[in-house]
Amino acid sequence: MKVLKLTPFFHHPDADSWPPAYDSVGGMQVQTWRQAVWLAQEGIHQHVMTIGFPSLPKLRKLHPLLWVERTLLPMPRIRSEFSGLIGLTQSWAVATLYVLLRKRRTYDFDIIHSHLDGQIAALLVACLAPRLLLRPLILTVHCSRLAVYTPHSWLDMLQHRLARWLERKAVRRAFAVVALTQRTASQLSHDARHVEIIPDVVDIMQFAPPPPEDIAAFRKHHNLRRQTVGFVGRIAKEKGWQHLIPLAQALREQECELLIVGDGTQRDRLRHAIDKAGLQDWVTVTGFIPNHEVPLAMAACRLIVMPSAYEEFGGASIEALATGVPVVAFAVGGLPEILRHITPDLLVEPENTPALIARVSAVLAGHHAQSVDPARLRAYVEQRYAPSTMGGRILYLYRLALINPTKPVKP
Repeated sequence: MKVLKLTPFFHHPDADSWPPAYDSVGGMQVQTWRQAVWLAQEGIHQHVMTIGFPSLPKLRKLHPLLWVERTLLPMPRIRSEFSGLIGLTQSWAVATLYVLLRKRRTYDFDIIHSHLDGQIAALLVACLAPRLLLRPLILTVHCSRLAVYTPHSWLDMLQHRLARWLERKAVRRAFAVVALTQRTASQLSHDARHVEIIPDVVDIMQFAPPPPEDIAAFRKHHNLRRQTVGFVGRIAKEKGWQHLIPLAQALREQECELLIVGDGTQRDRLRHAIDKAGLQDWVTVTGFIPNHEVPLAMAACRLIVMPSAYEEFGGASIEALATGVPVVAFAVGGLPEILRHITPDLLVEPENTPALIARVSAVLAGHHAQSVDPARLRAYVEQRYAPSTMGGRILYLYRLALINPTKPVKP
């Protein structure tokens, strides 16, 4: 079986740095990479067409059955604090469709698997690629315009109606649609032939609690000297970094510090806010760190906060739980579906900064000791978010699509 994966964002595990203009690594990048590696290990040949960034080779082999191709047209470097390089995804979409058009007669793929993040360019690729190659389409929706996405600028709001129309069109064309949460699945089921709920997963071995000496070395390297609260994610408006400033001010009163792990298009705005609030000695911003260091960063913290404006799923939450670290989060997107079964008391009303601060303070004071027991948190993730569960269900959809690509999938 040969699968063509079309995704604007894909993790590059060997990258020691990641230019923030090329959309710093996030949940979608990591999940598409993890899925592709698992499928390759199960014998599925895959060719990934993605964005990448200039220092990466145009074509490389991550596994004997996994090839990653960087498809991107030359483009001017015009930056936006909301989207990184302006036109980045559009450039990928045009380059990808051109390659598919030019090579459609020589490609021998059996299935197209397209990954969407709500951007118009990716939606167009998902709509047009099955027509060009005449192959069945499996669609994974990592951020749904129809169910979750919230426009974050006036221009985005103008494009939102077109994006919703395109998402509906892509969903109708797909042989099967993969949603990450029940909330999105319920919305997409109005148009899809079949929706399969397959949540994000976590590498249980990678995100095992690290040895104490490794955690101590990480804390020393980043000069962490006090009890620490962490944030792990892109520094972007939708991730709610604005709530971290009053949180850090409150933590300072308790002689605690804040660790911010990640990079993004609003990094400079974050640093300015930290300086303006006089928090330089109480907030550490690491910037991008390789994925294999993320468990150390999480384990170095007493808890992780997720003050997002919206989240399709919230993969950082299951990574933190796997390392035995609790999560205090706004109850948005998929986060209630994850946390309500394990630590419902740590979910907070969206945009309620004082409530977020109060819940963080309660955890630091030991008021939720029983529910945030590390062994309990890890066991929960092992039962629900193992890669083998996800991979097996994706393989099931692939095989059904091969048997009869025009027949509706039986629930």
